[in-house]
Amino acid sequence: MAIFILILCCLSAVLGAIYIYLSWNFNFWKKRGVAGPEPKLILGTIPCIIKKNRNLAFELQDLYEKYKKTGERFIGVFMTRNPQILVIDPLLAREVMVTNFKCFRGNEQTLWVNRKLEEVSTMNPFMNSGSIWKELRSDVIGGLSPQRIKQAYPIALEICKKLTNYVKAHSQKSDGKIEVKSLCYKYTIEIISDFVWGVNADALNIDEPPNQMLKMARKLVDDSFMKIGLHYLWGLAPPIFRTLFAGRFYPIETDNFYTKVQKDAVEMRLRNKTDRSDFLNYLIQLQEKKFISHMNMVGHSATVLLDGFETAATVMAHTLYFLANNQTSQNKLREEIMANLDKNGCISYDVLVELPYLEQCINETLRLITLISVATRICSEETTLENRKGHKVKIEPGMVVHIPTYSFHNDPEVYPKPGDYTPERFDNGRAKELNQKGHFFPFGDGPRICAGMKLGQLEAKAGIVEILKNFYVKKADNYERFIDPASFLLGLCGDIFLEFESIQK
Repeated sequence: MAIFILILCCLSAVLGAIYIYLSWNFNFWKKRGVAGPEPKLILGTIPCIIKKNRNLAFELQDLYEKYKKTGERFIGVFMTRNPQILVIDPLLAREVMVTNFKCFRGNEQTLWVNRKLEEVSTMNPFMNSGSIWKELRSDVIGGLSPQRIKQAYPIALEICKKLTNYVKAHSQKSDGKIEVKSLCYKYTIEIISDFVWGVNADALNIDEPPNQMLKMARKLVDDSFMKIGLHYLWGLAPPIFRTLFAGRFYPIETDNFYTKVQKDAVEMRLRNKTDRSDFLNYLIQLQEKKFISHMNMVGHSATVLLDGFETAATVMAHTLYFLANNQTSQNKLREEIMANLDKNGCISYDVLVELPYLEQCINETLRLITLISVATRICSEETTLENRKGHKVKIEPGMVVHIPTYSFHNDPEVYPKPGDYTPERFDNGRAKELNQKGHFFPFGDGPRICAGMKLGQLEAKAGIVEILKNFYVKKADNYERFIDPASFLLGLCGDIFLEFESIQK
């Protein structure tokens, strides 16, 4: 009996210690006079992080709507047991990302990478901060300048021809119905492979053989996104979880694959002495100028792949989906496209990037399907944030700040009937005005704005133009689709089948 009581006491002591450890700082925000929901053991104040039963975007939107009414500029939340900030005021979001960037240079994603195990992910500026981030970003941005993208536009035009041929061939096989997510992934991997490595991915091959470039790109994206959920779980006990479950952010298989692709591409380019305005040519010049390593080149290429493959395909696929469900908008956009075709049936780069209604359609898609539903910053230098009038709170280095982009993009006071697809919301350059007020920043804002934004927009715009000038796009079913509750990048659940009908010319 005495042994049983001793065991019970020990067990109670251990459980008590665990409880104290998990809950000891739950009064963190109360001490500082900051409002926020009551945290729960393990789940914190954002239970979907652990439960995976709801998309984070909707969880934060509920908090945004509740506390916006109270006048709070930010509230205190807990990711599992860790106190963090959720911004409620859009102008405060802009302050964090833009005007007070010097105090919020850090990125939460810098915590995701195991720097002892992998080189490729540590070369991504998204995964770095400070001077390393600045140097890496400068290197990548140099290869994605507007001038270089313009010079590479013929690459996109050639891939667009493949896209049309693919759609025509598969429309005949399937009564015009095509799964549009898969279609857009094949299109963007073709462009990225050609632009980054000068390689023909052959993803839009009519015979559809197994495609290694597409397979590896999907694995890189899917495996790394899966790791993001683990990061939040590790927050319960970082030293223990990181020791027991130390792993890579990018899979070793994709690292090896892209290391070889990079090596072969450089050797072929130097052997053939090809002078081509693409990212590979830029990296070779950068290597000669700055003596960057081969792994630097692989890391920079992987960065562009991540920026230009998944995101561009997602924007393009969902824009086509919304246009198929809104024929008036589709017809209006097609009229704009047809009116700007040159004698060769193409649209020049300078005209493409300035097409107003095309821009509005893509902006409305980005508003509804905000790719990164929450932006994060880490305080890098002690500062203060004003919450309620006259109430300033000291923010110490290391504090994570969450900016609920999706909530700002779906605020009915700013966007009436936010669930409707209405491209005219962005008429007359309103996107810039909304950005200045903190209500629209689909690619982030400030110095850490997405490096591949211009490339991704070009891919999506060129692909949409190619489809709409050659096909009428229609709904293929009447199913209502919902945002995937587990996705990191927002997107509609399941396959999206659309019907493509050739335009007779």
